Amino acid sequence: MYPTDLTDSAWQVIQEILADKRKRKYSLRSIFNALLYITKTGIQWRQMPNDLPPWPLCYYYFWKWCNDGTWEKLNKALVERRRKKANREASPSVGMIDSQSVKSSEWGVWPKGYDGYKKVNGRKRHIVVDTLGLVLVVVVHAANIHDSPAARQVVSRLAQQGFDRLSKILADSAYGKKLASWMRKSYGYILEVVKVNELGGFQIIPMRWKVERTFAWMNWSRRLSKDYECGVKSHEAFVYLSSINRMIKHF
Repeated sequence: MYPTDLTDSAWQVIQEILADKRKRKYSLRSIFNALLYITKTGIQWRQMPNDLPPWPLCYYYFWKWCNDGTWEKLNKALVERRRKKANREASPSVGMIDSQSVKSSEWGVWPKGYDGYKKVNGRKRHIVVDTLGLVLVVVVHAANIHDSPAARQVVSRLAQQGFDRLSKILADSAYGKKLASWMRKSYGYILEVVKVNELGGFQIIPMRWKVERTFAWMNWSRRLSKDYECGVKSHEAFVYLSSINRMIKHF
């Protein structure tokens, strides 16, 4: 029994969403617990404790759910349930977008780049969150790509998630007018940019601080404290796992 293990009520919610009742030697619950354990502790696959399912089996399901979109679907379903529990509409109407540069532990992997502003050699995780700080979408890319052009991929993937009430996205000054025009024409989203100098001195930017808080939450998952992944797809999956782990504590 580990602190990351699912409670009975949390597993009922996830089991209902997964809708997979096929009998196995190792239950889906034990496999899911193992994946949450890896996300929280940041250990290597081969260092998994012996009382968890074999690491090759967990690795298989991790990539199976990466490739068939299960992590995105599960995260979206939990976002909607979490919002309803907080007496909100299932689909958010406002989102906040931002990126975080993360050092990479791997050599010679691609894509990867140097963020001259943050002095970080690695990748960026680019996210959109709702007003509760819940992750709606994540895209991981090289750190040397500027936020504004990279945001097009983020917004395109967000539109595929099917949050039908979403109409406005808040951003900082790194996202320019060309992006705002493209978002409106392509998806009907309004990009609202809040510039720091318009606020007069140091102030917490209204609403925008919530995306920064989400990045802080991610750091509690040691697998995300640094980019340990060879590919961006597995990094994105661990961001969703971290988000899922945080949300299921409310069920």
